[in-house]
Amino acid sequence: MSNDRTQETEHLHQIYEELSQAKDTYQTAINEVNTTGKSVLEQFGGDTKLNFDSYSDNLETFAMMEMKNREIDQLNIQNATAAKQLEKVERLLKVPYFGKIDVTFLDADADRDVFYIGMNDFTNLEGESRIYDWRSPIASLFYNNVLGDSSYFANKTEIPVTLNLKRQLIIEEDRLINFFDTSLAIQDDILLHSLEADSSQYMKDITTTIQQEQNEIIRDESHPLLLVNGIAGSGKTSAIMQRIAYLLYNHRTKITADDILLLSPNSTFIDYISQVLPNLGERNPLNLTLLQFLKFTFREKAPIETESDYFKRITAEQVNDQQRVIQSQKFVAFIQAFQEPSLIQQSLFKPILFKRKPIFSAELIFSLYQETPATLTIRDRLSATKEKLASLWRRYLIKQSKTKQMIDQMQDLTEAEQLRYFDTTFDAEDEEQLVEYALQRLQQKYRKVAEDIADLAWFDQWLLFEALYQQDQKEPYQRTTSAYTADEIVILLLLKDKFIEDLSNRQMAFILVDEVQDYTDAQILLLLKLFPQANFTLAGDENQAIFNTSISFLALQELLSASSRSVTSYQLLNSYRSSKEITQLFQTLVTNHEKLKIVSIRKDGEKPVFISCEEEKTYLDTVNSLLNSLANEEDTVIITKTAAEAEHLKQRLSHKYAQILSIDMAKGLEFDNVIIHDPSKSHYGTTDREKKILYTAISRGMKQVFLPYIGELAEVFNRNEHA
Repeated sequence: MSNDRTQETEHLHQIYEELSQAKDTYQTAINEVNTTGKSVLEQFGGDTKLNFDSYSDNLETFAMMEMKNREIDQLNIQNATAAKQLEKVERLLKVPYFGKIDVTFLDADADRDVFYIGMNDFTNLEGESRIYDWRSPIASLFYNNVLGDSSYFANKTEIPVTLNLKRQLIIEEDRLINFFDTSLAIQDDILLHSLEADSSQYMKDITTTIQQEQNEIIRDESHPLLLVNGIAGSGKTSAIMQRIAYLLYNHRTKITADDILLLSPNSTFIDYISQVLPNLGERNPLNLTLLQFLKFTFREKAPIETESDYFKRITAEQVNDQQRVIQSQKFVAFIQAFQEPSLIQQSLFKPILFKRKPIFSAELIFSLYQETPATLTIRDRLSATKEKLASLWRRYLIKQSKTKQMIDQMQDLTEAEQLRYFDTTFDAEDEEQLVEYALQRLQQKYRKVAEDIADLAWFDQWLLFEALYQQDQKEPYQRTTSAYTADEIVILLLLKDKFIEDLSNRQMAFILVDEVQDYTDAQILLLLKLFPQANFTLAGDENQAIFNTSISFLALQELLSASSRSVTSYQLLNSYRSSKEITQLFQTLVTNHEKLKIVSIRKDGEKPVFISCEEEKTYLDTVNSLLNSLANEEDTVIITKTAAEAEHLKQRLSHKYAQILSIDMAKGLEFDNVIIHDPSKSHYGTTDREKKILYTAISRGMKQVFLPYIGELAEVFNRNEHA
């Protein structure tokens, strides 16, 4: 056994012992706090009698209650602190650390220090720092730097160092499996060891194998807008998740998970990434699909398209002209610049009704609007109209509360009715009290009217949408569905922010978007408008732009730059997911004109298998045979072009447990084995979109990809090589 291995083994055993001791100490502390808390509560219920016989007794009793409450609060704080430490220690006991750096500080007296890097930091019971969190400033040396003179930043100060050694370790509990000294954190044995593990239903944590190009994205805080264009399997999503963990750590005194929004491509993907942050000891932020986010923000009772209808619409090959218009930057710019007050006509106003009877007519509301100063913006005039309506309504209710009819009603209420309506009883002879409760009763009865006034239910946003579209396009807008589409909701939200009320959210500190190539100009502009102070990280892959909503990264760069905020771009070209052979196949389907030099990091594997089938029965037999032959412990999926095909195939296959996903649901996920559903000439054409669908589907595979097809193979493949 080498001297280094002996030293590392001894060090690991020492750390593991300290972790075990800390675990016992924190568990004991929690048990003691629970015992003390139980005792305090028993004493509180037993010895502390509630005595309200006199004023002094009242004071004494309240003082005793306050003292006991403070004692319980302190115990709760102690319990929460110990529980958090215990959770961290239990996590480290599985893998205490994975990295080691040996550093000489150049600005001191040439001190040489060793730092061990782990999933979390750990300070032993004697107060000595033993493990440093991977997100700490010193840990950036482990991910970013080659050996020799280097530096890192702490509190915005650059600290020069010499990096003498960088060591990666494979550890399971108190066992040192292996270790490697490296100058670069790429193509090393630990990375390959991690990559070769089977896939699972959840995304794996990649903290131990973060590469330099990913680490730059994770730690970049100098640019408010980050644009990440990465090929399939380059670690875009991993970098996003680690970036969230890093931001929560680095800004822990200023933000929580509630200040971060993550937008994911679909609900399947949300489940897939759900365990990454909890496994790092962090709480998941708000994680929504774009459609869920739009529903959440719209907050109207009107029907909105379902997720299945949404994907059916954005995967359609044909898109009508008016949909293109409302998705465009040009139409959004028209809305933002529009100032013409003459557009606001009486036809845009609706009456406020109660039980189908008008309370305020549209004519009256429009006249109130016209009385507001013409020098104000449309939004301010509508706001002033709302205030006038609210004032009129309140004066009307006050007047009604004083009528003989209402006074008589209040006097006729039984005690039971008084309690039901007001949670109290009152003196039926006190007229002032009767008027007060009559007003409350009227407010309860007509609360819908007050809500409609406050929510501007009397102003028709949809008619405003149609009027603006007519003004811009010189033709009427034709709705194609009874439910609002996501694109229509985007425009309605932009209209609401411009003309009705400020919708901007200044609490959100960071917005992270995955699969950004699937967003329209209007959707991106809405996000920038709603979160004016947030930093954005937008990640995607141009070659996976398979929807009719797609935006190019060049257009995205221009869109972001126009917001007058600093934008920086990253390109990720290393493929960590797929075998070399799978990577070579999907690389042939790259559609942008640059010849991307994609680097496959994984070891050689099996070549993708093209299987020719004469007709559908042979094809189904082939797919069933493939499913039966593949290992049960490996994750296998059949990927279809559309959701309808996925449903049809489920009915036709005899293998009842087959996992079948349409490409829109498979995006972002990874599987050990992928079967591409019928990549035949009759099924796939030669357009860029067809290539992108196949690129996306093939790149889901880690180990093996099978391509059974009926008749002739699609022309996008090199038939001389594969047929």
